[in-house]
Amino acid sequence: MSETLAVPVLTGDRVVLRPHRTDDLDPILERCLDEDTRRFTTIPLDYTRAMAQDYLDTLLRPSASTASWAIELQGGYAGTIDLRSLPVEGGAGALGFVTHPAYRGRGAMSDAVRLVLAHALDTLGWQLVQWTAHAGNWGSAKVVWRAGFPLPTFVPDLLVERGQVLDAWVSTLRQGATRVPVAPWDEVYAALRR
Repeated sequence: MSETLAVPVLTGDRVVLRPHRTDDLDPILERCLDEDTRRFTTIPLDYTRAMAQDYLDTLLRPSASTASWAIELQGGYAGTIDLRSLPVEGGAGALGFVTHPAYRGRGAMSDAVRLVLAHALDTLGWQLVQWTAHAGNWGSAKVVWRAGFPLPTFVPDLLVERGQVLDAWVSTLRQGATRVPVAPWDEVYAALRR
């Protein structure tokens, strides 16, 4: 059996990343019922409390391939961020995150992404971290831009969700990158709108 991917407590300027707890259930359910969360994720449209409990139960179990943190801001659950390891030499993974609607626009996710990237690239020594999102998910794109990801590539028909094929944005941050924005946001925004 593979070694579990640890979920250490990570502390940033604004947030604390911690393992999920049973009392995260209600805010996870609230997050999963949010219109934007449903729009940009694979969450079922008929999401129920039982589904939220099953999801939380998964997060509470150690995993060899995924490390998931609860994002805490000022004592409240602000979202979830995870690393999913890829089976490649030298270590690599995919970054995923979702913000609770009450905490959007407060810098929580930007701080969380910086912490997780430092953990993956510096502590674990991974060679790269990938990010993929629906084309048009501007909030997600701005978060990874702040963290220094290169200008995302537009990939048509990459995602298959709820019986539809969707366009995506993809970017990869490599070991040794400066982790600062690669260009002003207005230039990135203009490039992605094409």
